[in-house]
Amino acid sequence: MEMSAVLQHLLPLGTDWEIKEVVFEEHLKRIDIKVIYKPSFFMVEGIRYKIYDELPEREWQHLPWFQYCCYIKCKIPRFINGEGQVRIVPVPWADSRKGYTSLFSAQVIAMLQLVQVQSKVALICQTSDYIVRSIMEDAVNKAIEKRGIVNDFEYISIDEKAFARGHDYASILIDSSAGKVLELTEGRKAENVSAMVFALTDKEILPDVKMVNLDMWEAYMNVMEKIAPNAVQVHDKFHLVKKLSDAINKTRQKEVKTEPLLKEARFAVLKNEANRTTRQSSQFDAINDANLLTAQAWRVRENFRALFEQTGYLNLIEVYDKWMENALQTGIKYVIDVVRTFERHLVGIFNAILYKTTSAQHERINGNIQSLIAKARGFVNFERFRINVMFYYGKINIPHKI
Repeated sequence: MEMSAVLQHLLPLGTDWEIKEVVFEEHLKRIDIKVIYKPSFFMVEGIRYKIYDELPEREWQHLPWFQYCCYIKCKIPRFINGEGQVRIVPVPWADSRKGYTSLFSAQVIAMLQLVQVQSKVALICQTSDYIVRSIMEDAVNKAIEKRGIVNDFEYISIDEKAFARGHDYASILIDSSAGKVLELTEGRKAENVSAMVFALTDKEILPDVKMVNLDMWEAYMNVMEKIAPNAVQVHDKFHLVKKLSDAINKTRQKEVKTEPLLKEARFAVLKNEANRTTRQSSQFDAINDANLLTAQAWRVRENFRALFEQTGYLNLIEVYDKWMENALQTGIKYVIDVVRTFERHLVGIFNAILYKTTSAQHERINGNIQSLIAKARGFVNFERFRINVMFYYGKINIPHKI
């Protein structure tokens, strides 16, 4: 079987298109498959329209063949329809507006789902970063359009994330039960969140939302009181413990100037006991035995974790007051700052403890998104960040052919 016949069989050309020529460009490691449209007419709803002319030749990147990049090239014919309008004949292998075939886009999407680095996918698929980004963007936009309005959630989380190297923030809305990102918006002001929720749900008020998991950012708390007036607001354990972890690290950074034990001991005091290496465990034991301020700050954090085992409002108040008293007695500035912050948000903290909410899904998604940002070394703009997050963590139905 001749080469053209083999390719005619393998390529999704249909019966109206025919391979005219196959050109090997050895120095470019490239194969051009030149295709022509055979009929002298195009049929629409049983009516034949005569071919009017042809557009200049263009190309679509196709699946690589061995070590060669492969392109389909043709001059797309045009016809004049019954309304006198000039229309192009659709090509069966691609969206004529794109620079790649449907099968190529499917391969790129499959690779993106395996490799979360666009530059590596571009290298593997022998294409440009721009093409990879375009395919991902088209796939996400079509999946979101097909998804339509969403308002079937009852438990949500809202969080902020710095997506660039500067202080560019995005607000991220998460379905806590389903473990998926619902939508993102640029900024973290109340109006940003309101616009995001309305675009997602087509509603300004969500009376069916039962719980909102959020940090202590006032803008989020205030806007969520308006959007979800019947929901219980909880400050999740992850964010609360993180604030205390930050207090430990700040204490260590100040105390290390006079305490040699704290040199190269950041992870020894920040990690949970089960996650420390043997060396880190030895470092921590020495710091703890010396009763350094860093160790005291660490004990404040661990005692706070124990609060989440409490039940009953009155009992919780008593135990919390004792924890607060002990924390303040340390005299550690950074610990005291966190305690004072907690005092202004006790309702959300107590709700989190009493309702026994888990932030596992939230933490998992938050960690995955942070990893995505790290791999990309930050995103140049919000829209690229949004497309990446929705592609990987939106659980939207990504089409394999676009």
